[in-house]
Amino acid sequence: MGYVTIIRPINCAITFVSVLVGAWITTGFIYTPQLILAGMIGFIVCAFGNIVNDLYDIEIDKINNPDRPLPSGKVNKKIVISLAFFFFIISILFSISLGLPVFLLVLGVLILLFIYALYFKKTIAGNFVVSIITGLSFILGGIVENNSACIFPFLFSFFIHMPREIIKDVIDIKGDKSAGIISLPILLGKERSFNIGALLLGILCILLPLPYIMKILHLQYMIVVLIFAYPMIIYVIFRLLKKPQEPVLAKLSNLLKISMAAGLVAMIL
Repeated sequence: MGYVTIIRPINCAITFVSVLVGAWITTGFIYTPQLILAGMIGFIVCAFGNIVNDLYDIEIDKINNPDRPLPSGKVNKKIVISLAFFFFIISILFSISLGLPVFLLVLGVLILLFIYALYFKKTIAGNFVVSIITGLSFILGGIVENNSACIFPFLFSFFIHMPREIIKDVIDIKGDKSAGIISLPILLGKERSFNIGALLLGILCILLPLPYIMKILHLQYMIVVLIFAYPMIIYVIFRLLKKPQEPVLAKLSNLLKISMAAGLVAMIL
């Protein structure tokens, strides 16, 4: 079971769906073999990134997440490394069959995931990098189906993932300090970090109506966003400005994840 847990299958499944959404926005549901393969590539690349991240975070996770498969000893480190290598090779081979732009995007993300775990994760740029990487799953779907509207979910993803990563960094301050990581909360403090997260979510609230205003998406998009996404996002903004205590942070992170799901649904209706 540990070998399944280490890839974070739910996150990988979300990446799979995100690739599809990048192709489906404005076009409706299409199921070409190329798009399904692209979704599978997204799933595999996400699994690779999660494994590499856990491999470099073993010592940190002994403090922050001792129940993770590697620090708890539920999996064999050598097997996990082999699994990461396997995912890397498979994703490269699959991407080649979808053309040069997809291959270059996938290769770039794989390299960026490795560099993130090795270096960027320990710097203040870490949140920016991981937010960009997450949004590129929509770009992958857009490239495969030649859909330029994929830029909207890419932007929305960035402005919701950045605050969520900041919240997670606040939760992990103790372990990050022991590992010498310079995260935003460690550098600027919790209060300023919460303010930055609230600001980014405020920008997201301004951006969300753009596809409707530009007549790229229809009224049902705005209805779903207004009823489901906005209330959760505004609630998180309010709580961040109130400087929440650590027990509340996991709840706020989960609310942002739910609002992301609502946004995905809204964009493909």
